[in-house]
Amino acid sequence: MPRNLEELLGEINTAISPGFRGRLVQRGLARGLVWNAGTLPPGAPQFSLRLSGELLAYGLGLFRLALSLRDSDRNHALLPNAFERAAEAIEAVVRNGDPAWPERGFYTMVASSAYHLGHFSARAFSLFGGTARDLNLSPSEAVLRHLLVRDITGLHAALVTWAQEGIGFDAALARKLDQSSEGLDFNHALHLALTTLFHRAVAQYDHALEAGDAASRQAALDSLNEGISTAAEFRHVPFYWLYTIARHLLDDLWDHCLHVRLPMPLNDPPDSQWDRLRRLFIALVSRRTPAELDLWPSQLDAAQRSLDVRDDLVVALPTSAGKTRVAELCILRALSLGQRVVFVTPLRALSAQTERTLRRTFVPLGFSVSSLYGSSGATGDDLDSLANRDVVVSTPEKLDFALRNDPSLLEKVGLVVLDEGHSIGAGEREVRYEVLVQRLLRRTDAAQRRVVCLSAMLPPGDQLDDFTAWLRQDEPGQAIRSEWRPTRQRFGEIVWLGQQARLNFRVGNDRPFVPSFLTAKIPSQGRRRTPFPKNGQELTLASAWQFIAQGQTVLIYCPQRRSVEPLASEGV
Repeated sequence: MPRNLEELLGEINTAISPGFRGRLVQRGLARGLVWNAGTLPPGAPQFSLRLSGELLAYGLGLFRLALSLRDSDRNHALLPNAFERAAEAIEAVVRNGDPAWPERGFYTMVASSAYHLGHFSARAFSLFGGTARDLNLSPSEAVLRHLLVRDITGLHAALVTWAQEGIGFDAALARKLDQSSEGLDFNHALHLALTTLFHRAVAQYDHALEAGDAASRQAALDSLNEGISTAAEFRHVPFYWLYTIARHLLDDLWDHCLHVRLPMPLNDPPDSQWDRLRRLFIALVSRRTPAELDLWPSQLDAAQRSLDVRDDLVVALPTSAGKTRVAELCILRALSLGQRVVFVTPLRALSAQTERTLRRTFVPLGFSVSSLYGSSGATGDDLDSLANRDVVVSTPEKLDFALRNDPSLLEKVGLVVLDEGHSIGAGEREVRYEVLVQRLLRRTDAAQRRVVCLSAMLPPGDQLDDFTAWLRQDEPGQAIRSEWRPTRQRFGEIVWLGQQARLNFRVGNDRPFVPSFLTAKIPSQGRRRTPFPKNGQELTLASAWQFIAQGQTVLIYCPQRRSVEPLASEGV
């Protein structure tokens, strides 16, 4: 191991440099895209027989270096890259690898933990496709898996089961050891004690997450440090790794959890409900499946600024990077001050989806959520919703029409959320959206109303700065922008070769491919005699079905609206 911080940084920089060991990680990722159950399809590119061993050695080594660096500087800029690269190396062996390999579960847990510490929690989650039994996990590894996939119900069940079986915490363990003192060898007793200590530490941490109790969090870390020392003293390598990983994971998760990152009660007026709603909101989202315990890196700055009702926000985050959670925090803040909220989306279908999402969060907290979209014009029910509901979801056309009929409907609204902000522009639909926003900004009471704009596609640079200045009406302040995303993007290409399709990928300089991704079939029933697929539309559907058969989720993008229904009808 490196002797000082300078040597440590030097080794990490070398290990994550492009082309390290002949592009080892890239070769592993390339193989991982095309093999299945540890076997490459006929005709696929061949890889070294030593590749898996080299990837595991590299991944574990880099992971250990990254953990050491985190002990010295938990916020060092190298850490996300180091953890990500270590996880990718190990993932390249376990994902789609040999399901019968007995150590696959342990290395899956290590790769997932590395992703989590690199703040790629969605990738950490996605690695666990099977159950703990499928992965041959020990009871302690299974407990950690529950936390990694945010399965709090499963975590509680595992902790209770361990305690109820008479081999649980402290006194029960002592009785078990006393009763078995003659027939229990030392290694078994050590394993039992370390397993019990691990369960106790996680139980303490579980209470910390539920109650926001920093003392319980510290007690959990103290127990884990005790386990590290014991495992090191008796040279129990698996438990040493498990305790070390858990200590870093639990420390990192606490640092990003809502109890820490969502500010405590503010200097609000006496009738503010922030303290109560904050606690109820955290309890609500923490009990979801999967539990939503923490904020992502893309959400941290937005969470802090979301509570300042005078701060008009432009939030430019990639798709799936957490814009909805930012909007929820802004809405929660407005509701805590007795203000009502209007959430504007440019499409009716998106409005319906947004209404369902907001109902799931705010109805259990005691607030009403309604909609204002559909046919043109505004009915009496529409006007009543806008005047009386706590949260109203509307299209720009509906809201504009309602306000033309009665401008006073917006007087008690303290927050307007503008979704899909890139749709505010020069096109036919975009102009209607922009006209609405202009009217909102020019109202005499505009200063009493916060505006929050969300988008995944706002261009960076001067255009974003100009848009932000316009929305903030030249008040000082920057947009919230992040390139971080929870998932990884890979570019693939399906090429039809007459009777079969080839699937090509790009991973750095490597070009892995599946030579026979799908093959044309002659229908055995019905009047059709031409092979399937026979055209681009059918190839799109056949490819989608092939990905779904492999357990993937597929979204088909149609560049023209008129193409959507015919393609959907073809797939029925």
